[in-house]
Amino acid sequence: MNIVVISQNDLEAQGLKWIAESHMNGVNVSFSENESVDCYVVDMEFWDEDLEERLSKQGVPWIGLSSDRTFLTAYRALKGNAVDLLFRPFDPLLLVKQVQQIRFKMRNVKTHYEDVTKNALKYEDFFSGEITTTPITLAAFVLADKGDYPVLTKSLRSYPFHKVVEVFAFSDFVLVAFLTKDEQSTIEESRMFHEQWKREIRGDLSIFVNANRASNLKDYFKKTKDMTSLIFYEGYDISVIEHKTINWQPLDPFLTPIEQRHWIEMLEKKDTESIQMWMQNEFLSFSRPYPDPEMIRIRLTSVLAQVRRYMKSAHLHDDQWEQSYHEVFEIIVKGSVVYRIVQSTLNFIIHVVSAASKSGANGATTASEEILALMEANYWNPDWNLSACADQLCINKSTLSRRVQKQMGQKFSELLIRIRIREANRLMKETDIPMEEVARLSGFSTASYFSAVYKKYEKRTPTDYRQGSVYN
Repeated sequence: MNIVVISQNDLEAQGLKWIAESHMNGVNVSFSENESVDCYVVDMEFWDEDLEERLSKQGVPWIGLSSDRTFLTAYRALKGNAVDLLFRPFDPLLLVKQVQQIRFKMRNVKTHYEDVTKNALKYEDFFSGEITTTPITLAAFVLADKGDYPVLTKSLRSYPFHKVVEVFAFSDFVLVAFLTKDEQSTIEESRMFHEQWKREIRGDLSIFVNANRASNLKDYFKKTKDMTSLIFYEGYDISVIEHKTINWQPLDPFLTPIEQRHWIEMLEKKDTESIQMWMQNEFLSFSRPYPDPEMIRIRLTSVLAQVRRYMKSAHLHDDQWEQSYHEVFEIIVKGSVVYRIVQSTLNFIIHVVSAASKSGANGATTASEEILALMEANYWNPDWNLSACADQLCINKSTLSRRVQKQMGQKFSELLIRIRIREANRLMKETDIPMEEVARLSGFSTASYFSAVYKKYEKRTPTDYRQGSVYN
């Protein structure tokens, strides 16, 4: 597709060229009308009768740009049959979206319709072992909120993909069959859709493009579906291209007698720090190839069984505790992401230990210990804060803030940041994971925010600390 930009601002023209060519395959942007033109981008400052007549004769779609928000500018665009008129400053991706729609309309709809209809895929084709895989690339689109699947399906069917696609809605994901073997263009177009989805819907979406084809369509479909299980470990809001079949690493899901004894000791000692470390090392340190998620769920229920025994010994078995226990069990069985499941399970365990600690302990000391225990259990969640802690303790957040300041001599936020920095230091010293991962596991929302907070409190950068810990 050839686009010609007519603009008096060379810097803006170059920027538009970069945006269009970097976001779309097969697009060439120039500033000369000597070549064939499929679309114009016109600075309305250049508008005159000659340009109007030229655009009218060529019948080429065009998009207007202007800083002049007047009726005359809008009238000229309307009279000249502009596809759209964008007023500065505008989001460059709006221009990309309009160009995509123009390119979509440029296709030979009749030819494509005949080809697609003749070879159209049907739902039953994915379950029949007799269908040979045609030149297609399958991609699975998975949502955190299953209630949004009708919206996702409709959005995919109306989105102006460059490649012809067929969309199939299933209960746990939406399958898109791109009628091409070019998986690289498939992931690029999928990511473009992902960006639009986040801007307009703001729901967590993961996309898996399966470049590991099978000769049989049923097998290709199954491999694509299996890839959606990676969300359990890698979370939502990702767009990836997978070249290998998912093979799960063997794992014994049950606690050994030694592990059971270790859990009994940690609970009896109310050693929340050791409990937290055990849960992190056991469930949040996996790398590919991962264990089967179902084995992880069974292992977590084995841990929960130890907590259940401890609850009975601590006389924590009224209706409210029973309800809390069953809620956590339900999260373990049905939760979609392991770190959220572990976080909920750990919150429950810390709550149990804190409740057991209250009997016979000094009120002020017990309250301080419970607050610190909750901080230790929740620091890795960047959304956990004073309000969340107050909700868990069933007290007013102002009361909690005053209590922390009085009993611990620091603000709640400062204590929480100190715990997060301590954990970040441990990760940087003991592992070589990227800084982005250190930030995430320590409870900071972004690597840049982590770096800024770390420098403020530690008077040096995280990189300086890591390099120093290596040489010391």
